Amino acid sequence: MKSGLSESNTLKIAIISDIHGNLEALNSVINNFKIHGNMDHIVCLGDIVGYYANPVECIDIIKKRCDIIIQGNHDSAITAINFEKRIKWFNDTAASSLRWTRKQLLQEDNKDQYQFLRKLRGKKSLSIKKNEFLFVHGTPDKKWEYFLFPYWNNEPLDEQKVKLDKWLDQWNLVAMGHTHWAFQYEKNNRYVINPGSVGQPRDENPNASYCIVEVSETRLKVENFRVKYEIEKTCEALKLANLGESLCSRLFLGQ
Repeated sequence: MKSGLSESNTLKIAIISDIHGNLEALNSVINNFKIHGNMDHIVCLGDIVGYYANPVECIDIIKKRCDIIIQGNHDSAITAINFEKRIKWFNDTAASSLRWTRKQLLQEDNKDQYQFLRKLRGKKSLSIKKNEFLFVHGTPDKKWEYFLFPYWNNEPLDEQKVKLDKWLDQWNLVAMGHTHWAFQYEKNNRYVINPGSVGQPRDENPNASYCIVEVSETRLKVENFRVKYEIEKTCEALKLANLGESLCSRLFLGQ
């Protein structure tokens, strides 16, 4: 946010997710908001850190700019008491970056950022203009569940729709991250959405991804935006941190 309510009867909510320490991507997305006017809320669906080399800077920006912030699985793992046990759920590349990030955040100068991540919660509800919103990292049912309609799921399409419709019986809009793929499911002007990933898109489009939701008295409007940024600078920071070439190359491929 933090701009106050729009002068018109329409409110705007920017929704971002899965920044993963990619400062160049985050700055480009924040700057892109200006094209679309003032945002009444800016929501982060989690995974501020992990993978890339600027966790502290990304946390500071999210703290300053976002008024609703959800804890992602990387954020949770980094601050877990049973850290080594938790990172066994991650692949080797992710686990290595989590160890590096945790080391940065446990430095004396960065302990405020560490505590900030630790205290985040897994979901947040919001009521706006008689609309009920739910913000999560995984799904309303499971904190770290992967759900991307209609991809990446072993459930038959009809069963996925049953789940989506169940959520829309309870909320006008459900926003969730975690998969790094943007999608929208709409029924009777109710939405389940994923804004995609700011810091590591996986839909074969390398541009950073986010959504804007416009809320009026009568309808919701959801639009996804993609933003180019200097991937080379992210890769330079990766190299300095010795975090691995594969994390760089996948950014150019959007994978």
